[in-house]
Amino acid sequence: MTEAAAWAPFHRCPPAPTAEADTVRRQRWLREIADRYATMRRFSVAGLCEVISAQRGRPLHVHPLAVPASAGLNACGMWIATDVADHVFVEHRTSRFHQEHIILHEIGHMLCDHVTDDLPPALTDALRDGQVDPGLARQVLARTSYTTGQERDAEMVASLILERVARRRARADAGPLGRMLGINDGD
Repeated sequence: MTEAAAWAPFHRCPPAPTAEADTVRRQRWLREIADRYATMRRFSVAGLCEVISAQRGRPLHVHPLAVPASAGLNACGMWIATDVADHVFVEHRTSRFHQEHIILHEIGHMLCDHVTDDLPPALTDALRDGQVDPGLARQVLARTSYTTGQERDAEMVASLILERVARRRARADAGPLGRMLGINDGD
């Protein structure tokens, strides 16, 4: 990603589609998002977190997700947006690749400006029991399934970023032989 792109205004996904043509436009838009963020010269999830933090004008913290199974949340990732920072919680008992995918999924929610009025029951209980300040948690999205349009969009952004980065790295690793075989000839 160029320095100018890193400091470009934060962009958001278009409104949810209402027809098949809108779905095609939405998929194109999600691919454009992935293309924009997967082009960092030396891509890393940590580096992308820094870019997103700068674009949003607030810190982005990544924390281990330590929710006991008894809580009933059944999530491997969660994004909590507060008035002053973004917090991404990620399952820590999984592979690094999976953790990075989860982080990218949660960043996908940020890039698409997703919101929810339906808080997970475990968080609702924590709010009621005074374990979490209700004024703090303005926006919560937990990754539990891909049944909603928001979850599909966030998953698409994460998967496309990973795919583009992997493809670019494969072309770079192919070297002169790759150029002879046409591997380095774009997407």
